[in-house]
Amino acid sequence: MIRTENVNRVVRHAAPPRTALWAARIRGWRDGRGGLPHVPPPTDIPLGPGTVVTAFVREQRATADRAVEQLRSRMLDRERRLITGIRYQAVHVVEQYDGRSRPAPAALARFGERVGEWRAKADVCRCRAVAVTERANQVISCYWDAVRRYHRDVPDPAPAHLAHWAPARLELDVSWRESDSWLVEPATGRTSVTARALEILDTRPTAGRTRGGR
Repeated sequence: MIRTENVNRVVRHAAPPRTALWAARIRGWRDGRGGLPHVPPPTDIPLGPGTVVTAFVREQRATADRAVEQLRSRMLDRERRLITGIRYQAVHVVEQYDGRSRPAPAALARFGERVGEWRAKADVCRCRAVAVTERANQVISCYWDAVRRYHRDVPDPAPAHLAHWAPARLELDVSWRESDSWLVEPATGRTSVTARALEILDTRPTAGRTRGGR
């Protein structure tokens, strides 16, 4: 049973430290009072939201990017035996299905079980990476609220053309939605054996759905 106090505890732990939020507000106040960033005229807004970049925004993005890459590298190091096992089994699967044209359901099922384990662990890592980016977005949002409130060139109320004037949200790159690609060996001028085995796994409905986690 999920209790209210448990939910509140999770929310409290998810929030950035108050010191980080206060530092963001102070930085936003200083930048706004100093005229940073430049306030665009109405004709420049059609360039689209998210074009605003300041030193503070770059700092937060760089920190978050470094953190999510550390998460990925640690997972790859921690699961190196699993990755090696998947690549080893991939060779057998491709040999059976492509080399000998002889289906091997048992071998494919074993391969699918290991791939399913990998995908589950990659999902956990991706959730942690999302949490990192969302924390950075919270800090940037706090900073930007102070910038808009205290900016010397933004009247109160702000003109309509500044409604979407804000830094772009930090998002994970597409590779985080395609964690199977982390299993594939570096390109060698030919199709990766692991990539081919994964293709076989996902095009075999029974083995793919029951063992592969998809």
